[in-house]
Amino acid sequence: MFRPTPQGPLTRIRMASTFLGRPVYEVSAYAFADLLIDSGPPQRAAQLVEWCRGGPVRRVVLTHHHEDHVGGATALQEELGLPILAPVGAVPILAEGLRIPLYRRAVWRSPRRFRAEPLGPVLEGEGYRLRVIPTPGHAFSHICLFDEERRWLFSGDLYVHERVRYLRRIESLRDHIDSLRKVLALEPELLICDHAGILENAAGRLARKIGWWEDLGGKARELRDQGISMDEITKRLLGREGLLAWLSLGDFSHRNLIRELLRS
Repeated sequence: MFRPTPQGPLTRIRMASTFLGRPVYEVSAYAFADLLIDSGPPQRAAQLVEWCRGGPVRRVVLTHHHEDHVGGATALQEELGLPILAPVGAVPILAEGLRIPLYRRAVWRSPRRFRAEPLGPVLEGEGYRLRVIPTPGHAFSHICLFDEERRWLFSGDLYVHERVRYLRRIESLRDHIDSLRKVLALEPELLICDHAGILENAAGRLARKIGWWEDLGGKARELRDQGISMDEITKRLLGREGLLAWLSLGDFSHRNLIRELLRS
């Protein structure tokens, strides 16, 4: 699936890998002014290049180094000559090439390596000035882009959903919640998320996401203090693990979220 949808001054480009012709997992990139913010999965690189060809996009900005956000960057750089900007911590990883688990390669395929330029503290162009906000947690390299004049927050994978119930082993929930608090303090009005889309009431949504995890953590600690095992806590609060936990050999699971909540 490849579906560009203009929404005022933004264009949301919805992309998904497919299995037997059906979308499996969707992610978005956004075209804004002369920027393309994130570049989708490797499976959709050719379509993204054709969509950008001859259009207003002159630079590509990446919010973090995960394969479903950087997959089109190499083709855009090689075929259209577009410069790629990335968080400082992501630059050496992208140049070396990502090493990702088998289940993620099966869904997205592996992106080709490329050289990116490191982002500074501010990104400016005609009609915009975006602050680069380090927001680790989901990935150590993660950043958000904040337009102070419009009160827009390009949030990458910081938000995703108000009630996220799964976590990868490598993610730091403590850092993620700190990052949510950091951007909430900016008082954004529009949340531009790579999964949930373009959402009004940004501050309220961010606050509810923090509250959901904090409330869940409180319940988990109460059960732990009663001597209940982590596996049983996970089952009581989030239910049984789904197919994805099994396919990922536990890398992406409810249990990882409960473990991180108990550490926080």
